[in-house]
Amino acid sequence: MRSRFARRHGGRGGRGALTVEAAFALPVIIAGAMMFTELGNIGLAIVMGGTALERAIGQFRTDPAGSLEARQMEQRVRVRMAAAGHGYLRDGDIATVAVESFTSLDTIGGGNAAHGAIAAGRAVPVWRITVEIRKDFITPLPRLLGTNGTAFRYQYQQLLGHLPGQAADAPSAR
Repeated sequence: MRSRFARRHGGRGGRGALTVEAAFALPVIIAGAMMFTELGNIGLAIVMGGTALERAIGQFRTDPAGSLEARQMEQRVRVRMAAAGHGYLRDGDIATVAVESFTSLDTIGGGNAAHGAIAAGRAVPVWRITVEIRKDFITPLPRLLGTNGTAFRYQYQQLLGHLPGQAADAPSAR
């Protein structure tokens, strides 16, 4: 025989268990959604930064050869990346830009002197461009997990050489 409480309330004992299970599962589902959102944000920032850097470097091929100095290139890379970032990558997101100038590819790796003397006749200036972006997280999940971080960083490195304006200036190898 059923109790008077069970007859009056229609036996809701099963609904209470479902509610408790949902209460435990909901935070896990929300944390998973936030994690996928952050991964999407990180992936989008990396792709947008790479594309913006490629566009910024590609524009150096149309610049006059005499205007390529390290300081000017740093400023131009920063401005051009921000312009090519489609509003997603702003100037404040570009943490550092470093441009190093080398006389040839051999000097970057610290090649031996004999090989450097052979390559000296065909030396073409090369620039190593290093850009680091810093993008804020969009959810509070990293702070909730105790990472104490509010942003992630990603670094790009590109080599730039054989510009059309320099091809006429460089001595030809025979």
